[in-house]
Amino acid sequence: MYETIYIEKNKTTRFGVHFYEDSTQWNVFMDCCGLKDKKTALICHYDILNDTWKSFADMFAKEDAMFMTEQTDLDRVKDFMTNKRDQYTFVILCDELVMKCLYKMLTSEDNRLAYVCVPATAQAVFEGISICPLLDNYGNVLRKEILPLGVYVDFSLLSKATATELQNVFASAFRLAVSYKASLFEWMIANMYELTDMEEDALFELLERGIQVWKERIEKDTAKDRAIAKYGEYFYNLLKASGLVLSYADMVTLSMVCQTYLSWKNEFISMEEFYEIRDMFVLFGLSITETDIKAEDLCKLLDDFEFNNMNKVDSFVYIRKVGKLILGDIPSKELLCEAIEQIYYNEESNE
Repeated sequence: MYETIYIEKNKTTRFGVHFYEDSTQWNVFMDCCGLKDKKTALICHYDILNDTWKSFADMFAKEDAMFMTEQTDLDRVKDFMTNKRDQYTFVILCDELVMKCLYKMLTSEDNRLAYVCVPATAQAVFEGISICPLLDNYGNVLRKEILPLGVYVDFSLLSKATATELQNVFASAFRLAVSYKASLFEWMIANMYELTDMEEDALFELLERGIQVWKERIEKDTAKDRAIAKYGEYFYNLLKASGLVLSYADMVTLSMVCQTYLSWKNEFISMEEFYEIRDMFVLFGLSITETDIKAEDLCKLLDDFEFNNMNKVDSFVYIRKVGKLILGDIPSKELLCEAIEQIYYNEESNE
């Protein structure tokens, strides 16, 4: 059941994605990666949600660990990594915050960074297993993709997930499927009952299929494609900036509803395809509308200088079909507001 998946970028770059039942097989994993006697330094989120990985992080000496928050000065992280880069292998407990910071911070000088990737949340595997390439606004590569020496997948994060964590997984898996792999989307629909009932075989196959998507994309050298903003990221950042209390899963699926609506309005997909994608979220208990969201308030945010400064884009991400991302023109403010209105549920008008 727990067979390692090996990813080969070229003749000299090969790493394994190793599956374990829990977080206790660290020495076995490091031995498999040829790192058993190497000195290690830790980079992770200050607030690790998983208790076993939190205990693991607590074993590192203070000077060998960097705990990050939203307010962490990236220069401090950079100095920490620079000082240890030649003698240490980095253990990166991956979640959204950590990977986003490293993506922005690392430069071409870090192309040969030695690290192992440990997804620290149930959904992290579906968000990526490497540090994606960094491009400029014209599509030129500023920094190559930085691949790990190995990936430690703790299956207990998924098999013992709470209802909220499971929704996070489904949302991230759907985003991966809509972006890159139609067959994953179709498989999730066909196995909806097994997945929502948390049948272990189905959950493990979902995990494997997610890894296989990354394997295919890394081996086919789709670096520039993977540097494109995540599907729905513009609206995700908008929802995050709004201050609304929404779960991670809600923000991911609501942002995809908006983005897919724009793909339809730009005639990249049909109306039927838009509703097919949107309505599948409901079957997995994921939100497609939210009563607390006021469309007019979110539209006002579109004019906010700080938000637009953080989210400058020269092109916009759409889908041409499930599993195929494309870049197109930036939509007008009117069309952006129209997309936002798709996720606003007005109870009075729907009585």
